[in-house]
Amino acid sequence: MREKIHIKASHILITSAIIMIYFQIYWHYWFVKLLGGYVVNTLLPIIVLFCSFVFKEFISANWNGRLRRTIFYLSIPLFCYVFFASVSIALNEEGLNNIKSFFIYIYSPVIIFLSIWGLYIYRKNENIKFTLNVLFILSVIFSIYVTIIFSVDPQDLLVMPTIETNRGKIATTSGGTYGVGDMEAVRYTIPGISSTLYGPLLVPLIFVGFYFKKYTKGKLIHFIYTVLILFLIFCVLKTVSRGPLIAMFAGITYLGWRNLLKTKEIVFIASVLVISFLTFAKLALLRLFITIAIFIPFDIPFLDKAIDITDLLKDPRVEVTPETFSQILAHPFMGMGMTNLINLQELSYGKDHNNYLSIAASFGSLTLVFYLLFLFLLFIMTQKAIKRLSWNPTSKDLGIVLSAGCLSLIIYLNFAPAEFHFIWIWFGLAAAWLRNCEDEFLLRKPAIHKLCSKKI
Repeated sequence: MREKIHIKASHILITSAIIMIYFQIYWHYWFVKLLGGYVVNTLLPIIVLFCSFVFKEFISANWNGRLRRTIFYLSIPLFCYVFFASVSIALNEEGLNNIKSFFIYIYSPVIIFLSIWGLYIYRKNENIKFTLNVLFILSVIFSIYVTIIFSVDPQDLLVMPTIETNRGKIATTSGGTYGVGDMEAVRYTIPGISSTLYGPLLVPLIFVGFYFKKYTKGKLIHFIYTVLILFLIFCVLKTVSRGPLIAMFAGITYLGWRNLLKTKEIVFIASVLVISFLTFAKLALLRLFITIAIFIPFDIPFLDKAIDITDLLKDPRVEVTPETFSQILAHPFMGMGMTNLINLQELSYGKDHNNYLSIAASFGSLTLVFYLLFLFLLFIMTQKAIKRLSWNPTSKDLGIVLSAGCLSLIIYLNFAPAEFHFIWIWFGLAAAWLRNCEDEFLLRKPAIHKLCSKKI
């Protein structure tokens, strides 16, 4: 029997804050223009989430026995990550502004995670589903907007005026272009944010589409969800970005392994991807092949023989990696500070698009170890909970979708240029689902013991 969702003003406020953070709406060109050039402070929705969590949990909630639950082991590596990163910032950064900025950089994602994990409304899986459904619908709406403005005349983006704001200039062509030989594409993104952010935030929501497709009735609704899923996949491909593509492949493979997707659905998606790579997404596939060829030399298909492959293999984002490793070895424990790392990379190949390496180089290897331990524990705990939920397939499949999103984002962090907030919203929803599962297990224990004693 489905639980009823009671929508309150607090629920609307929390959902609005999550939407703001997930889609980085405060940087959208249309939104900034609507506000007359004012960029909303990125901390505002985070403060809304945190205050909602604090007021309910610390003022009116009963904490008796909660701290003994297994889920709270997640807080140990998270605390250590924040602690060692904070020490590194205090030691390496100069100037109050730099120290404040990087404390915010480290603490903001963690506050988002802890707030969502602890929010009272997410003690019901129905509310988690509601939020995921809202995010899915909005991802479709924003992607329709993106598709229209990039399809009608991409050159119009080049002549749209740059907006002067209270936080600097907002440009329209954040996606830029990518080309090889005669092939060139304008990379899809929401004007105002980068394609390296737009692509990966869509990927977990594709998995959400699969979930709601499975749990809705009617052939027409199934068809609509299928079309919307394919549309989001199309938009990810049009970003011509490697990280989201690899993350999407990993997540879909995981859904197939966990049997959320049927064999015919996997074959259908695989066929769609093959057709896409042979037609409009040929450039995205070519970019993947070029990246692989840097490490494993082979003949690249679709590549004009007149093009010098040596130049293509000189990818600044790959060539900066050995330099970052050398900085990690030179400053193994407390790192060199993010300001120093950024300044050094600007003088050579540019910013390293690997968040794991950036953490180790900036804040030290100990910080990275606890960061990875947190991600590892979160994913392993979700897998154990999924195995135990045989009696509740709806909740189990929700966990599978959240796990697929976590896996894809953990993989994407190998390509991420920064610590994006939407990633921690997803981690927070996964942790909230885990907490609910543990509550469910604890409620079932007395009934199971009673049933066993009756049999004896």
